[in-house]
Amino acid sequence: MDKQKEQIIYWARRLNERGLVSARSGNISLKVDEGILITSHDCYLGELSYDDILLVDGKGNILEGEGEITSEKSLHLGIHRKFPHVKVVLHSHSPYTVAFFHYFGRLDIFSFEAKFYLGEIKVVPQETPTVTHIAPVLEALADSNIVVLGQHGVVSIGQDFKEAFSLIELLEEQTKINLILKSQSRTALAADRELPQEPGSLKKYKLLSPAHIAKLTELVNNDPQAQELGRKYDLTCRLAVKDQDSGRAVCFHYQAGRIVKVSEEAEGADFLIIGRTDILKKVFNRKLDAFVASTQGKVKTKGDFTKMSRWYPVLVRTFKLWAQAPVE
Repeated sequence: MDKQKEQIIYWARRLNERGLVSARSGNISLKVDEGILITSHDCYLGELSYDDILLVDGKGNILEGEGEITSEKSLHLGIHRKFPHVKVVLHSHSPYTVAFFHYFGRLDIFSFEAKFYLGEIKVVPQETPTVTHIAPVLEALADSNIVVLGQHGVVSIGQDFKEAFSLIELLEEQTKINLILKSQSRTALAADRELPQEPGSLKKYKLLSPAHIAKLTELVNNDPQAQELGRKYDLTCRLAVKDQDSGRAVCFHYQAGRIVKVSEEAEGADFLIIGRTDILKKVFNRKLDAFVASTQGKVKTKGDFTKMSRWYPVLVRTFKLWAQAPVE
């Protein structure tokens, strides 16, 4: 396992070099064939050694190595149990992120790339130095691969280190930008403490049912902003959504932003979104951004990303309209 331990040491140093962990803060785990490699308690990630990395089983029993497992062992083990596909878990104490969410409840994202990968950042309040109630964190991670732990730090998951690390790095960049802009505009730090309110109750539909599809079509075709953007960017394509659990699919045929036809044939569409029922429900209910669902691997997509990027403003408006036809 020396190769895997070398990876942990490398990325631990990167976290430290980027100022995302300091002193003895932060911890890392990596799923391997033999179990889970995890950093030990009170180790210094900037100067991590082989001896600081322990091999444990799914219950936290030490299989190889000496010492004590990180105090965040419940968080790491809980994540690996809940999400078997996850290989890497990173927990950092990103300073700008911690500072921003101490004062503000919602992050404005100014970079297109960051919007694709981060989406709406969720904050799970913490009242103790270590995560003692992991259920809310696991629930949040089901919607996004990165979650803020209030007054504590960040936890990020991924298939590999680059995926998990890049999310922490992007979030730190965006919180830094937000703090700079709020400082320049002299915005009162306490002014934005409240989280955005949940939308009012709306009629709910069965996912991709005829009634649901009809409502989605009506929303797009009757929305002046969507129609104006559709004409401006010439949104002429076939956009399809497929539920991999039920096999149900719908394809919207767009002509200059207007839906002129709806069919049930997903194959051959210019853009295809494929996902499990539970994930698609979150996308349609705006609990999960459609673009973020794609970049974080929660849904599969097919299509020309260059065209999708060109039509981004129209698609963003379309996805917002979807929330007015929530699914049950």
